Amino acid sequence: MTKKVEPLSKFLLPIDGKGTFKSACMLAGTLAKILGDRVSEITILHVMAGRYLSTHMTNIDIRAGLVLESETFKRLREEFINKQIAPLMNEAKDIVARFNPSAPIDMEIVDGKPANKILEFVKKYNYSTIVMQRRCMDPVKGSFIGSVTSGILYGRGSCSVYIPGTDFPEDGQFEIKRLLILVDGSKGSMAAVKEAGILMTYAKESKAWLLNVMDVADIAEAADSDSWPSPLEEAEGILKEARKELEQLKVTPDRIVEKVEAGDPAEVISSYSEEAEADIIYLGRTIRSAISDILVGSVGRAVLGRCAKKTIAVVSPEEEE
Repeated sequence: MTKKVEPLSKFLLPIDGKGTFKSACMLAGTLAKILGDRVSEITILHVMAGRYLSTHMTNIDIRAGLVLESETFKRLREEFINKQIAPLMNEAKDIVARFNPSAPIDMEIVDGKPANKILEFVKKYNYSTIVMQRRCMDPVKGSFIGSVTSGILYGRGSCSVYIPGTDFPEDGQFEIKRLLILVDGSKGSMAAVKEAGILMTYAKESKAWLLNVMDVADIAEAADSDSWPSPLEEAEGILKEARKELEQLKVTPDRIVEKVEAGDPAEVISSYSEEAEADIIYLGRTIRSAISDILVGSVGRAVLGRCAKKTIAVVSPEEEE
C-alpha cells in the first residue's frame, strides 16, 4: 500500500510546450495563496517526449546505448530547452509567483512519455497534488479528450488532480466560495470530502454542498421489496458521515448543505453545479459501482465532459494499492 502524503501540501504543475498552462498556473497560485504555509513546495515540470530529435535523427548514432550519450543529442537537447522550453517555464513560474505563495517554486525537466513520467515523479518525490490544464476539448460534444491528463486520471496514483475549467477567469481572480462534493459512500468520495474540508478551513467564507445521487433503478427495485435500508435512508446515512467528516475539520454546520437527488448522476451533477454556482466540483478517484470501486469510472468521465466549464478536483483515497 502507498500512503498518501498530507493533502494539499506539495504541488506539481506539469506544463506542455504549447503554452496551454496559464489557467493551471493561476489555479495553483490561488490555492497556494489560500493555503499559505501548508504548501511546502511548488514544482513546475516539463516532460520532453523527444520532439527535438525528430528532424535530426539522421545525425545521431541510433545503436543501443549511444543515443543518450552522443554529443549531438546533448547539444540538441540543450538548444531545444533554451529556445523552446525555458521561456515557457519562466512564464509559468512568473504567473504562479504573481500570487505570492509562501512555498518556493522549483522547475524540473525530464525526458520520456509525459503521463508515465509525471506519475513516476509524483511517486518518487511524494507530491500531494497535481494541477494541470485540459489540453483540448471536443468543440461539439465537450468531451474530455486530453491524452496526458487522461493518463494521469486513469492511471494508478495517490495524488489529487485539479483541472481548471474552461470558464476560469482570464485575470486569475478565482474565488473559492462554493464547493460541490459528490458523496457516494466510496473511499474516494470520503477522501474528497476531507480534502474539500481542509481547503474550507483556509477559505473561511466557503460553503460545501454535499450531493448524493440515487440510482433510479435502485429506487424502483426497493419499491418492489422490503429491503432495508431504503435507497433514501442509505443516501442520508452517507451524507451524515460526510457532514461528520467536515465538522471534525471545524467546518460549522451553517456552511454545509446536504442534497439528495435521483437520476443520471452526471446530468444531476452538471445541473446542480450550475444551480449551486459551484467554483470547484469534487469527485472521488474511486467511484462506487454495482460491482466494485473503479478508478474514475463512467460517472467521473461523464462529469469531466459535461462540466467542462467548471474547475474539477479528482481526489484519491487515503491509501491505494
